[in-house]
Amino acid sequence: MFKKFLFFILIFVVVNVAPNTPHKAYSAFKDSGWGTRSAGMGGAFCGLADDASSPLWNPAGLAQMKYPEANFMYSRLYTGLDGVDLGLNYFSYVLPVHKVGAFGISRAGLISTNLYKEETYTLTYASKINDFVPRLIPEVFTGVNLKCLSHGYTLDEYSRGDPVFAGGRSKANFTFDIGLLVKPKIPRFSGLSIGMCVENITTPDVGLKSRDRVPLEARVGFAYRMKGFKILRRIIVRDVTPTLDFSYRFQDWGRLEDKLNIHLGLEGWFVEKMLGLRMGGNIREITFGFSFNKALARYFGIQLDYAFIFPLEIIETYGSHRISLTVRF
Repeated sequence: MFKKFLFFILIFVVVNVAPNTPHKAYSAFKDSGWGTRSAGMGGAFCGLADDASSPLWNPAGLAQMKYPEANFMYSRLYTGLDGVDLGLNYFSYVLPVHKVGAFGISRAGLISTNLYKEETYTLTYASKINDFVPRLIPEVFTGVNLKCLSHGYTLDEYSRGDPVFAGGRSKANFTFDIGLLVKPKIPRFSGLSIGMCVENITTPDVGLKSRDRVPLEARVGFAYRMKGFKILRRIIVRDVTPTLDFSYRFQDWGRLEDKLNIHLGLEGWFVEKMLGLRMGGNIREITFGFSFNKALARYFGIQLDYAFIFPLEIIETYGSHRISLTVRF
């Protein structure tokens, strides 16, 4: 019971007192890098953003999708770290409508069992501007998220009388994101795409007792999809895509390394795009991942993704593990 109480205090400090604490503390709704495929690429996904995990990376990317898709993800964070039981879960569904755009719905959750929970509910709309402006040469996609951010605590006898929770143990608020993705069609660089996303534009207040605003975040990403090639004359690699993202969180505390992150990733597909391999990293993590993709019918397929994320700032952990199932139909 006492260990549970100590862990509760740790979670509370991290998500509520962070704006007044030094280096390496974080406030509520810190970007967790939703999705498994993107996690295996070090979080460098804003310029690619072409599957059902895209809404919280770059909502504009949904307009690239041609078929309905659902994604289910679960992640266990920091395995092996004594006394820590943190998990991420994510669900999304995307419905593309020809010449209209793509519609998406998603839910993302951060859970500390019996202690704390964050949830993000998102409605997404994305469209291809070229459908409305046919003479536009570069391909241009735009998207918007409407989000509800909610977090709450599970209280026990140690915390029930805390004045911080006098007005309630949970809080929710609304905000929105906007995204842009451009494929400039530059000669000799036809595979280039550039993405931009601004999140939490209204900086919503989610504080229980005092003001606690979720900071605005901005992300710029680049992806370059290259044509396939052969390794040792036998192994055919298709759709090799290096990616690069820069992300910045406009919080009023911490040093530059608490706000800025640089993400690098690489993805390649093998065996007629049945097997995918990934690697990547950023200032805080080194990542690896793989996929198994199989079309079971003309309009039905599944994809299993796994990612391993090893933190560079936390010791005594075996890293974080993510697994997801994507269904296309």
